[in-house]
Amino acid sequence: MSETVGELFAHQVRRQPQALAVRTPGRTWTYAELDRDTARLAHRLHARGAGPGTVVAMPIQRGPAALIGLLAVIRAGAACLPMDPAGPPERNREVLREAGCTLVLTDADVILDDPGDRPTGDGLPVPGPQDLAYAITTSGSTGRPKVVGVPHAAIVNCIRACHDDLDLIRPDDVVLWTAAPTVDVTMQDCLMALACGAAVAIPAPGELQGTRLVRDARELGATVLDLPAALVGPYGRALLPRLAAAGVRLVITGSSQLDGRGLADAAGTMVVHNGYGPTEAAVAVTWYRCDPTTPQRTPIGRPIRGVRIHLLDDDGREVAAGQPGQVCIAGEALARGYLGRPARTAAAFLPDPLAGVPGGRMYATGDRAMLAPDGNLVYLGRLDDQVKVDGHRVEIGEVEHALRACPGVIDAAIVIHEKAPGGTAIVAYLTGAPSADEELVNFLRDRLPSYMLPRFYVWLDMLPLNRPGKVDRAKLAAMPITEMVMGPGRRDAPRTSLKEMHRGG
Repeated sequence: MSETVGELFAHQVRRQPQALAVRTPGRTWTYAELDRDTARLAHRLHARGAGPGTVVAMPIQRGPAALIGLLAVIRAGAACLPMDPAGPPERNREVLREAGCTLVLTDADVILDDPGDRPTGDGLPVPGPQDLAYAITTSGSTGRPKVVGVPHAAIVNCIRACHDDLDLIRPDDVVLWTAAPTVDVTMQDCLMALACGAAVAIPAPGELQGTRLVRDARELGATVLDLPAALVGPYGRALLPRLAAAGVRLVITGSSQLDGRGLADAAGTMVVHNGYGPTEAAVAVTWYRCDPTTPQRTPIGRPIRGVRIHLLDDDGREVAAGQPGQVCIAGEALARGYLGRPARTAAAFLPDPLAGVPGGRMYATGDRAMLAPDGNLVYLGRLDDQVKVDGHRVEIGEVEHALRACPGVIDAAIVIHEKAPGGTAIVAYLTGAPSADEELVNFLRDRLPSYMLPRFYVWLDMLPLNRPGKVDRAKLAAMPITEMVMGPGRRDAPRTSLKEMHRGG
């Protein structure tokens, strides 16, 4: 049985060399052609020192060069570290130091139409299951970025579960690549497709929103695409029918709490799967299929094969069903840890007391969840989402959940502004049909204690999203506080355009 991503891809090359592997608006690659181009680059990388135990940085934007580069690095036996070429230079240099990178792959290194030799994968190193397949940068709580290294065994486990158990990928699928290369969803979209005999559709550069998303799906023949929950939840009831009409059979979502009201009805015969997983595990470790009974707070589902989820209290004991606990992930999906930071790795990847085998580990996510009576996990927010306002402990997720239930509200996010006029204040950012502050407060009083009620309400066209597809709270917090102080019940709140606030992949 194949143990690495490279072996899974090689199997598909042998099985169906003339099948479609990659489609862009301008050209296509068969599996045989993709094999040739990635093998050529893999041999060049190997000659430069790439192999098991090395990490190759790849500062290339989403496109054919990034996909060929990703696969070539993996075929050379090394781990690929996607980077944002437009990112802050000092941060990029720090990431390279953390990961111990000595090789960098750029756009200029990826030749898409080389008429030269036609090499194969023969002679390339063969990594082991525990060798790294990729590395992804994630923000650190101290301001320093962390580089998470994920082994082949973890991503292969995810691929097998998605294909064999969940029907998330089929050989005749075309997966639309929607995320930035620096987001681990890219590994699921691209590697899952090419390891299972499906195709990757790469849209032209630019933001993928609304009409353009539907158009790209139709023109590229996409049947599967991955969208952040912060987009699907508020806008899915309008967007999903259009995607279904364009030929999409499956929408994968995640990254944040999904508002599941009416999604299954809007999707019709199309399927919506909600996934959950931190960067420190191979993409998604739990899945939930939406149906007409799905509640507003969509469950994150059940763990995939090879994965165990522990819900632990503050003393490290498992909590009873229906009780909140910290999500701790154990099993085959785990990353190796944070590259270059052994102390940080040891603090987050703990011994698993329930592993049953020596050396078992679990990752303490900092997320809270509970086990529902039907066996599905329900996400409850971050442990650090509890903040103090005027001496009271406020749960951010609880306030946002109540705001989304308000008439006319499509989506909501709150930010604690410590320098607001009159002192620390809860500020609600809302999308939908604007209503007076008094109407919102009257509705919320039946659902929240007075100390949890927002003091200011700001209406936007859309909440800003960061690259991983989560609400960009830093951008919200940076909005001038004076714009909010115009008196309660005002109807001329600033509406910020999608172009200004949304940061696409």
